[in-house]
Amino acid sequence: MAPRFLSPASLAGVAILVATAGGGFVLWRDADVLALRLPSQVLAPRQHAPGSPREAVEHFQCNRCHVVPGLEPTSARLSENCVTCHQAIATGRLDLWYRKAEIQRWNEHITHLVRTPDLGSLSQRVKRSWLTSWLQAPHVVRPLYGATMPRMKIGPREAELIADFLAVTQEESEEAARGDAEAGRALYAKHACASCHYRGDSPLATLRYGSPEFRGPSARRRAPDLRHVRSRMSLAQLRNWLSDPHRILPDTEMPTFPFTPKEVEDLATFLREPLPEVPAEPRPRYRPRLLEREVHYPEVARKLSSHLCFHCHSDARRPGDQGPGNSGGFGYDGASLDLATRAGLLRGIKRDGRFLGLPDRLEDGTPRLVAALLARHGEMDGQTHPAVLGMPLGLPPVPEEEIDLISTWIEQGAPE
Repeated sequence: MAPRFLSPASLAGVAILVATAGGGFVLWRDADVLALRLPSQVLAPRQHAPGSPREAVEHFQCNRCHVVPGLEPTSARLSENCVTCHQAIATGRLDLWYRKAEIQRWNEHITHLVRTPDLGSLSQRVKRSWLTSWLQAPHVVRPLYGATMPRMKIGPREAELIADFLAVTQEESEEAARGDAEAGRALYAKHACASCHYRGDSPLATLRYGSPEFRGPSARRRAPDLRHVRSRMSLAQLRNWLSDPHRILPDTEMPTFPFTPKEVEDLATFLREPLPEVPAEPRPRYRPRLLEREVHYPEVARKLSSHLCFHCHSDARRPGDQGPGNSGGFGYDGASLDLATRAGLLRGIKRDGRFLGLPDRLEDGTPRLVAALLARHGEMDGQTHPAVLGMPLGLPPVPEEEIDLISTWIEQGAPE
């Protein structure tokens, strides 16, 4: 993805704005913010069959959310980058250029994708087998972070190519942990690890889009569920992490404890103990109920299209990149699905050269939009629907009562 530069004429305009706003510092700081108002290129998948590690990382747009060393640009432009755009809003970098009411509204809604790990040290934090499997079927690792890896259109070969690019090679050795699990359990309690981490007891069923838990302390939100330690990290990786996490990931909020080598081994032994198996029963499918009142588009827009879906399914009238759900992205071809307006909703998805319209029902009669919202509930704990991509992509599911609202609106004929 080539970086986008301002034209000389645009830069001159910026210089005038900056001069009145207080000098060259604002030009340096806010050129990318001002570029948000300029037309951009369509940011869509590059290779339908990526043949090299670099092509795979570019094709699946890893730098939309992460800093990816070795990629140019290492982080996508502000207009296409979920995380840096949220950070710019939260730190006041957009205050000079947008209305105060807009900034306030955005800040009220920004909960997810405010920070993501640099992928440069990923090879020291995860095993290759875990990464390649997880890329193909992401599930929740950090329950209170809310956002997960998007479910991309990726197969085993492409996942291996991404692992190659990120130099993730380590697997489990045959060596067993040699510590005292009970001593490790005592250390876990002594250092209050459970104040940040879950260990197989995360309340996934209660975490829905807008849940207040997602606004808790940053360290607790970013802490992974430790039930995944054994499958996610090798013993060597776990030892190194417990010894000095900041050497591996400088911006981690994990404290560096003065553990002795024996304490590291004890804690690693405890963390790698198998947890009781929970039967993997399929989540019962929710059947939306029809509300006994009339639902109109403005109410649906407040819950869905003008707030949540807009980010990936932007207004088709906007030039350039319109979001991965519209122009294409994360391995998917563009579906021209514009959910930012009622007209876009009514037009529906584009397939085989024509728009399918609303409701575009599946074989069982469920509108595809409703089926996608329902499928996201199962994806949170790894249950994927083979024919339906859960929405919102990579974010907590929409609450069932809001799905009732959207389903009712569709069944009522999508009134204005």
